[in-house]
Amino acid sequence: MATVVPTLAQSKQTAAPPASHHKVITRKVADPIKPVYLTLSSLVGKSKGAKKAVALDPTVFDHPVRRDILHLCVVHYLDSLRQGTASTKTRGEVAGSRRKIRPQKGSGRARLGDRQSPMLRGGGVAFGPKPRDFSTKLNRKVIQMGMRVALTMKLREQRLGVLRRINWWSHKTATLRSRLEGLGWRTGTLFVTGEPEVPARMRLASKNLRGTECKTVTDLVVYDIVKWRRVVLDFAAVNTLERTLGKGLVEITDSERVVSDVVHASVEDAGEVEAST
Repeated sequence: MATVVPTLAQSKQTAAPPASHHKVITRKVADPIKPVYLTLSSLVGKSKGAKKAVALDPTVFDHPVRRDILHLCVVHYLDSLRQGTASTKTRGEVAGSRRKIRPQKGSGRARLGDRQSPMLRGGGVAFGPKPRDFSTKLNRKVIQMGMRVALTMKLREQRLGVLRRINWWSHKTATLRSRLEGLGWRTGTLFVTGEPEVPARMRLASKNLRGTECKTVTDLVVYDIVKWRRVVLDFAAVNTLERTLGKGLVEITDSERVVSDVVHASVEDAGEVEAST
């Protein structure tokens, strides 16, 4: 039986189009990163009119919570504070004669060596503490992540405040105490400034207030944020934290820092640092 072979023209008409081996990849365009908003607080007095909000870098103040990183940072800091000066004498360091107390046999009592034995009162200590360094190493990026997590948790707990400047008009403690009581910041408040030094009047006024402390942002550690109930930053401190901890995805200038009209939903959620906190 003869086999019918199709011509080239017939094969082109009937042949199926070749399958494409290239995959069509669709990429989702990332949403633009938006700032986090927080109501602007005031140490001097309540501002009249609409409340103003402060724009914050979300890579610093809206970081995923990692409690394990917080634990590492806190333990690392507390280990560095340990003196490690505890010291005891071994039996070789205790002064006294090395003579055997009594003969090995014949007394009917237990055998004993010298008076430096750890079994005897006044003897050396077996496996006692010696001076040592308790400090541990922790990567710089882990510490930076711990700072982001600590700031984020304070913001979500509504225990973070932002001021234009941490300054006070008087060096009297009574004036600052009455103002902090009105704000609900009387106890457990840490003021952090980005200036080279804490303003003199603010430092003098808060020095005798128990439960209140002022420090610069260069001295701030993760343990401080976790320890204090409430943390209040000024604009200079916020700029320093965003410059050192931010990822450069959001750049907020001083002119864009304050938003006049509070219209963002997150501002309502963040609120002010109230007395109830």
